[in-house]
Amino acid sequence: MNKLAVLGTVLSLSFSSFAAEPWMSPKWTEQFCEYWNKNMQTVMAEWAEYNVNKQKGYKTIQFYREDCNPPKKVEVRIKYENGKAVCIYGGEAKDPNPEFVMNATDENWKSLAKGEFGFMGMGIMKKMTFQGSKVEAMKFMEPFKSFLIGLGKVPHTDACP
Repeated sequence: MNKLAVLGTVLSLSFSSFAAEPWMSPKWTEQFCEYWNKNMQTVMAEWAEYNVNKQKGYKTIQFYREDCNPPKKVEVRIKYENGKAVCIYGGEAKDPNPEFVMNATDENWKSLAKGEFGFMGMGIMKKMTFQGSKVEAMKFMEPFKSFLIGLGKVPHTDACP
């Protein structure tokens, strides 16, 4: 019986070191940046190259959960390199001039992360508050959808950051 107790303790300690981070926290966003670089560099490449602020050399997407009080923005910075959209930073929001800022309720974020966009993606703008070029977002709707679905791919807890 003691061997089982020791084994249980060892297993719980080893799993706790891999505990998921709160959704859209700075640490989670760092993990999302890693996910991006493994899974989204190609699908987001054309968008990353389009209309880049030449002074910055990258694009910033900031996002946050409305249900957390106070809301804490996080961001990913995306740079076009060698035909790919490379996430060069994921974490606390620091860019004073992001290209996009998005926020939604947890319920709506989860719906969007499942790909529940409505007819032709028109439901996206009803489910979130969106600041940035709507023309650019519409031009790159498929990559934008991939970004939203990607938000649900990185393990997380529902705790607020």
